[in-house]
Amino acid sequence: MANGSARIGWAAFLIALVLASPVLALDPQRAIAQYKHTRWTVEDGAPAPIEDIAQTPDGYLWLGTPLGLYRFDGGTFEPVRPPRPNTYTLNDRVVRLMVARNGALWVGYEEGGLAVLEKGKIRLVFDPRIFRSVVHSLAEGQDGAIWATTSNPNAKVVRFSNGTWEILDPLIDMPDQADWVFIARDGAVWVAGSGRVARMRPGEPRFTTIQSGFVEEVALAEDRRGSIWAADARGVRIIQGPGAGQVIYPLPTVSRQTRIFFDRDDSLWGARHPDGVLRIRPSASLNSARPAVDRFSAGQGLSSEMAYRAFEDREGNIWVGTVRGLDRFRPAAIAPETVVPISSPYGYGVFSDAQGAVYVYDTETLYKANLGQPLKPLIRSLGPFTAMCDAPDGGIWMGLGSEVLRVDGDRVTRIPDPPFPDVQVTACAMDAQGHLWGAGFRGGLVKWDGRTWTHAMPEALGRAVTALAADSRGRIVADGGRNAVLIDGATVKLIKTLPRRQRGGTMPMANGPLGVISGSDFGLTRFRETGSQFISRDRFPFIGLSHGLAQTATETWLLGAAGLVRMRNADLERAFEDPKVDLPARIYDLKDGLPGPASYKYRADLAIGGDGRVWIATTAGIASLDPARLPFNTIAPPVSIKNVLVNGQRAADGPLVDLPKGARSVQIDYVGLSLAAPERVRFRYRLEGVDDDWVEAGGRRQAFYTNLKPGKYVFRVRAANADGVWNEEGASVTLDLPPTLVQSRLFQLLCVVLGLALLAVAFQWRMGRLAERLQASLRERIAERERIARELHDTLLQGVQGLILTFQSAARQVPADLPARNQLERALDRAEAVVVEARDRVRSLRVSVGGDLITTLRDVAESMRSEHTAEVVTTAIGRPIDLHPLVADEVERIVVEALFNAHRHARASLIEVIVTYESKRLRINVRDNGVGIEPAVLEVGGRDGHFGLAGMRERARKIRASLTIHSRPGEGADVELVVPGAVAYARRRIAWPRWLVGPRGGKHGEGAE
Repeated sequence: MANGSARIGWAAFLIALVLASPVLALDPQRAIAQYKHTRWTVEDGAPAPIEDIAQTPDGYLWLGTPLGLYRFDGGTFEPVRPPRPNTYTLNDRVVRLMVARNGALWVGYEEGGLAVLEKGKIRLVFDPRIFRSVVHSLAEGQDGAIWATTSNPNAKVVRFSNGTWEILDPLIDMPDQADWVFIARDGAVWVAGSGRVARMRPGEPRFTTIQSGFVEEVALAEDRRGSIWAADARGVRIIQGPGAGQVIYPLPTVSRQTRIFFDRDDSLWGARHPDGVLRIRPSASLNSARPAVDRFSAGQGLSSEMAYRAFEDREGNIWVGTVRGLDRFRPAAIAPETVVPISSPYGYGVFSDAQGAVYVYDTETLYKANLGQPLKPLIRSLGPFTAMCDAPDGGIWMGLGSEVLRVDGDRVTRIPDPPFPDVQVTACAMDAQGHLWGAGFRGGLVKWDGRTWTHAMPEALGRAVTALAADSRGRIVADGGRNAVLIDGATVKLIKTLPRRQRGGTMPMANGPLGVISGSDFGLTRFRETGSQFISRDRFPFIGLSHGLAQTATETWLLGAAGLVRMRNADLERAFEDPKVDLPARIYDLKDGLPGPASYKYRADLAIGGDGRVWIATTAGIASLDPARLPFNTIAPPVSIKNVLVNGQRAADGPLVDLPKGARSVQIDYVGLSLAAPERVRFRYRLEGVDDDWVEAGGRRQAFYTNLKPGKYVFRVRAANADGVWNEEGASVTLDLPPTLVQSRLFQLLCVVLGLALLAVAFQWRMGRLAERLQASLRERIAERERIARELHDTLLQGVQGLILTFQSAARQVPADLPARNQLERALDRAEAVVVEARDRVRSLRVSVGGDLITTLRDVAESMRSEHTAEVVTTAIGRPIDLHPLVADEVERIVVEALFNAHRHARASLIEVIVTYESKRLRINVRDNGVGIEPAVLEVGGRDGHFGLAGMRERARKIRASLTIHSRPGEGADVELVVPGAVAYARRRIAWPRWLVGPRGGKHGEGAE
């Protein structure tokens, strides 16, 4: 995680560095052994032997092997099989590969002719006159014609043009066999074989022999100057062009074949069988001294001495196919120093002096590299070193355990050993007076003033001195783990630090713009005048286990467990001051050429020379990094979709993939072809219609999706190489997922319709249940009223009636002329009136049977009619429905009150009673064209002392109805009563939606009378 975030912080810096300085694919100044070498053998899955290598524009590396044709993406070897012909034999062994200018891959077989891979399709090319033999070589002419040499004695040189093969043996004097065909940049066709080389320029009728006397197979190549080089078993030479007859590189061993090519830097590479791989660097001129032949063989790590083919890919990497596998040489930031042995029993150390020269030491030898110069041995047989620092007048001090030496050039001077017990000089520094200070570990601090040794052990340091350094003013900062001290002449100041258990044991220190800082197992410490600052590796893991530090004017370098870490001083300053800020860094590790981890000893493993080169001591040797010549890959990686797997089964290839109905899972395999560092390729992808933004996949090369909805999706993927250069175009594939039956729109529509129908049924059922409850409640109320009426009639009214009869009998016995007789008769009349009134009240308790509401209302209206009253018109809308008796009774009384008010107060000429029968409600409107109702009366709900409107609302609430009065002064009034159908109707029918049952028949309204 730290590595990834660190790289992001350096992206802009590296791009600016690339733009400011030239970038080479492989630095020709380095030896082959200094490139980053990786190999894949049979144990790693490589198909061996590998006889030829090619690369197509899509970035894939193609390998010709006896097992067939293989495709390599930097991590996986994938076989590619052509279709089997029916009329002839096609051998599996691929002996030659060639990529045409149109991107097609031509494949030559041991027997059976050719195959052409173009745009993902393979087609076979065969001519029975020619291809019952081995295809030795292939080349494309400037006119697009394909040339080939074969082992067929009757068709040694052939050409394919306009769909036809032509045998050209009569045009060339090649008696035995033709091994190699090569097309020069001027269009000339060169053929090598039978110990000679022949050429045919454009327009010439036949080949002309240019040179003979070659041994074994001959290979040809052309350099930047246009010179033609030939390689055979004995060496390499120029046979045409500048240097012909002068430039000859004899090789010490005889090879069966040497295949050569020139890379983009005009270095000649050759694969020898046997003898490994060779390289000849370009010369500035033909008159300059010829460079030595650089070799790399199995003893240095090549997969085999028997190399068949060397090849340069589009990113500048060199690939070598051998009898045991595949090798890659690529540019790396860090280069091993081959002059220093890769094994040293007592490890290594590095130091940069005040003049910028770099010293390197191993167990026995001291090396020196002056500014801009290579590392060279300086003094041998000195013994194992423990420390190194500046000495006055340009020399250096060296500690060898308890001994101290001074080195001036190649002269060594010994000084007396420190005369104190337990002194092992693990670090040293020179103060402002030119005195030598040494950290003697448990022996304390020692100082050499040029004549004598003195000893000190400040109490603040604890029991041991582990490291020291001189600051910019020549003062000595010494650390002992408990605390540190600042020594300025005779003055010793305490520098408070965290305890050793929290910050770890101090390793070598470094002075620079940030002051004196030191690394340890647990982080970084910066020493100030009286205190210190600490950054824990818990914040930034890459600074942990640091055993080498160096500062420049703008940067701090650290060597630790994560590798070589590069940080800007400004960023490190902020990290010391603010515990919340990030620390951008660029980390160089084994993939960048670091030979091995740091040595983890109490001595310097890192130094920066005056020329800016960074020198590193590791457990596997010495290496260096030149910040001014860092390789930077500017080529964006091609991206392709490898496979689409649906429910674990591979789908058909192509830009459009038709997914099967009901596909549950989709896996998309993709690849970014940066063969320099495929393990560092980063991806981001997006499935349009699913992902709102790009998904950062890191190095993962698969995308997974489940439970996709039917539809058409576009999957896009982009890739970036190890240096952060993105291929923004990327690759894409369209996925078409048809719906299943249950996912189709028709099925979903049917489900919606069915769901709505079920909801309607449920709603009607629920309303029916509610209506039943309301009806039951109303029936209970009716039964109770009827019981009360019976009780009143059977008890009270009957009793009163009996009393009246008794009094009537008694009254008849009273003489008529007596006043009492008259009083009794008036009382009896009044009693009979009371009985009549009581019967009416009892009758009102018994509800009517519902009946015809319209007829009842008309009768009510007719009973109120007189000579000076308004005309009443009663209208029915809709098919009449029998009402619940209690509801009918309450409705009648509300309408009676409304009519009474209209007759009495409205002064209207027309009153309308409109009854509307609806399935869900009963609506009754009583309208008049009178003077209207005053707003104040409506607001308070009635006139003072009048209870008509209040009674109407009370009766409406009893039947769960709503009563609304609309009126404006001078515009009449409209009293609207709305009763829910579930309450109003005696037998409420289910009102199905019209779209479900269709239109109903029947009467929908009645006119006015």
